[in-house]
Amino acid sequence: MPSRIELLVRNRKFQVCLFIITTITMIGVIGPFVTANPEEYVGRKYEPPSANHVLGTDVFGKDVLARLVHGIRNSLRIGLTAGLLAVMIAILLGGWSGFVGGIPGEIINTCANIFLVLPTVPLLLVLSVAFRQRSELLVAGLIAILGWAGPTRSVRSQVLSLKERDYVNLARLSGRTRLHILLRQIFPNMLSYIFISFCAALGGAILAEAGISLLGLGPTTAITLGMILHYAVASQSYAIGAWWWFIPPGLVLVMYTGTLAVMTSTIDDVLNPKLRRI
Repeated sequence: MPSRIELLVRNRKFQVCLFIITTITMIGVIGPFVTANPEEYVGRKYEPPSANHVLGTDVFGKDVLARLVHGIRNSLRIGLTAGLLAVMIAILLGGWSGFVGGIPGEIINTCANIFLVLPTVPLLLVLSVAFRQRSELLVAGLIAILGWAGPTRSVRSQVLSLKERDYVNLARLSGRTRLHILLRQIFPNMLSYIFISFCAALGGAILAEAGISLLGLGPTTAITLGMILHYAVASQSYAIGAWWWFIPPGLVLVMYTGTLAVMTSTIDDVLNPKLRRI
């Protein structure tokens, strides 16, 4: 009988999603090294796509392709940083509150519930306005601070379920410490679930950054997909038909985050025995 990993690798939907995500990621990693300087004025404004400029130029005469690949790289970097921070917080707080419980666990759970009902985008806008200079790390940190609650609740619920399993009770009887049980008995059995939580946090962070950048409140020191869309909208590129300026970044955002959502759903379907039977 094939293992769960083999079932996942053979899944056609997972293969397609992985190909799309890998392709976009590699464009963001390799593209900046083979394209022009995104801040350089390379031609007239609103030049349509041509052999010299594959995606044309924007209102400033800058190469749209160069700005797009740099935007992909920076947006993914912000998303990865925010996603990793949110998941690390979730593992720490969710694991502790679920396994140890008590008053500290209830305090963590209450804080998570409060953060879950907070309006994320308005708070991000307020926090962004409070900082005149916003680096990628600052924006990623703000997104992680407001996005840790959902993964924490999910990790907590999984730990609450796993800590009652027989192998965990056996580890308790053998005198293992709480930290040992969490790190060696519980978390290894949650790796697929943690990965799903990370993918969801990554997609949410990329969309959150794009949302605040679209309003001009994203990183002030980097080009992102949201900032490209911000300048395209501010310059009314859609009104004059400069589709090459706003459609590519919007398409990349939709494809990447949408594919991430489909992939996480596929992983859950394949690795969850109950869903697989259905």
